[in-house]
Formats: sequence, C-alpha cells, structure tokens
Amino acid sequence: MPTNYVLVDFENLQPDMSGLAGTAQQVIVFIGAKQQTSRHRYDKFDAMFDLGPNLRRIKVSQSGKNALDMHIAFEIGRIFERERDAVVQVISADTDFDPLLATLRAQGFACSRTKDVAILVKKRAAPAAAAPGATPRRPKTAPPPRKPATLPTAVDPILKQLRSMTGKPSTRKKLSQTIASYFKHHGGEPPAETVESIIDWMIEKELLSQNGTKVNYHLR
Repeated sequence: MPTNYVLVDFENLQPDMSGLAGTAQQVIVFIGAKQQTSRHRYDKFDAMFDLGPNLRRIKVSQSGKNALDMHIAFEIGRIFERERDAVVQVISADTDFDPLLATLRAQGFACSRTKDVAILVKKRAAPAAAAPGATPRRPKTAPPPRKPATLPTAVDPILKQLRSMTGKPSTRKKLSQTIASYFKHHGGEPPAETVESIIDWMIEKELLSQNGTKVNYHLR
C-alpha cells in the first residue's frame, strides 16, 4: 500500500493538523528561518503535538525568496526517488508549486496541492463500523482517478475566449487566473483543482504546452 505524505508549507500557512492525528499520514512540516526566531502564538504549533511519530520537522536555515519552497521541491524528489508509488500532498497557498506538480502528474506520479487540510481528513475518514452479525464486505479497489466527464464541455468556452485574445497569458499562473476569472463571471469561481485539471487536459490534448512556468498555445 503506498505511503501518503503531507508536506506543509508552514511559512505560508499554519493549518490545524489535529485531524491527521492517529492516521497513517506521514506529515512533514517545513518551518521558515524567521519563524524559528520570532514569537508566535502557541496555538499555531499546538496541533502538531498530537501527530506523534508521524510528524517530522524540517527547519530551513536560510531565509529569502522561495528558500523554503526549494526545500519542499527537493523533498518531493527524494520521496519519489525511493517510493515510486507514494502519494504526496502539498499544503500551501503558493501556486508556484503547481507547474512542478503538473509535470510530475504527467509522468505518472501521484501529487497535488491544496490549502485545506480538512479535505485530506474527509478523504481518509474511517468507514462506519459494521452492524453486529453482518458479513464484512471486502474493500472495493479504488478506480484510477479521472477527470470529470463534463470537462471538455467546460473547456469549450474557455478555448473560444483564448482564441479571441491577442495577448494570451504567458505563464501557467496567469492562465489559471484567467480561467478562474472566466468562471467567476459565468456562474462562480471554481476550486483550484478544477482549474488545474482544465489546464492539464489542454496539455494532454496538445492544445497547450508548458516549458517551466511558460505556456505556449497550439489552438486549432
């Protein structure tokens, strides 16, 4: 069974991780250099104590732009080098991780980013206990993840808008913002995962290609 890793960008977010206590999640918390010397409210760290042996802390000794992010990226590489089938979830509001994670997903690695630890808790909630005397059911094999069936339909108006734009978004981050803005003005802003799925689908269909953070368009 693959190991599930939760990598927390504690410099960016200080989430309540108490819901992961008692689970099989391997939680790695990355603490920035300035956080180690400045004063913080106790409740920001309180939830870590319940994680017990499942918790590992990595203290980043140097400060600077993206210093902590580089440590997280390095740790992702180390995990997949030794455990090809591991599942990695990055907890951060920083969208700079998304191009790396999208590239890894395209190569078959299981990884994603979210801002909400509660999503992980809901996904891995324990099943309800069987009634006394009931025949236990064999666990069903989870089907492979797939994109929503309605995705191509949702992409059509976005492709139409992109074709009409003279100054198309030049980076994946800007493209994500453009797609999110479109949905916001046409019925509501979607989750970040939906926006990233749309971009991944466009890359898969060769309507888009990505080189680092830059994107190139091949719209037909």
